[in-house]
Amino acid sequence: MTDGLDRLDSCALSDACDTLGIDPPTISGLGNLTGRRRIAGRAVTVLLGPSNGEPSSRHLCTAAIEAAGPGDVIVVAHQGRLDCAGWGGNLARAAQARGAQGTIVDGAVRDVDEAADIAYPVFAKGATPRTARRRAREQAWNVPIEVGGVIVNPGDLVVADATGIIVVPAKQAEQVIATALDIVAKETAMATDIAAGVPVSIVMGTNYERLDHGSPPHG
Repeated sequence: MTDGLDRLDSCALSDACDTLGIDPPTISGLGNLTGRRRIAGRAVTVLLGPSNGEPSSRHLCTAAIEAAGPGDVIVVAHQGRLDCAGWGGNLARAAQARGAQGTIVDGAVRDVDEAADIAYPVFAKGATPRTARRRAREQAWNVPIEVGGVIVNPGDLVVADATGIIVVPAKQAEQVIATALDIVAKETAMATDIAAGVPVSIVMGTNYERLDHGSPPHG
């Protein structure tokens, strides 16, 4: 189901969704705080919520990390909170050791320099030194969550890059990936035409506008 995903960016997947008549489930406003590395994989989800004042028996996100493996992306619903961190340095180290591709947090994170030093990608709304202790706690993991207005289910495919984040529902993944790969092939041919001197008005005016209708690229 994930074959070819590593060759696709958020734009190609968004265009593929448009081609298939699917409203692209894109998330904006969360940036890569640790570098420009793109991440792609299956979602392992975590739902955070406000603290109830009681000590937690398990540190937030640890169950998801221990369940994650190569090809997984940990996605944390932190309700956009910037007053405390929903992810930190030791969590990044543990996730990296499990082979996770990276972490996406709808809210603030901490220990950004530490995650950058070990080259572990963290996409988030912002950063803060403030701990989640007594401020937030995990409510559930591997459940449907909402991130930036988009529902993310466990096992959905997630791609995050410098442009944005897109979530591909698992049941539509095969079709979306195949369509996106076709779009990338056409855009690559268009780039070749531009490099060869074909006027951009021709390349973009005809081929690009018909890109989602199965028309062959110029040249």
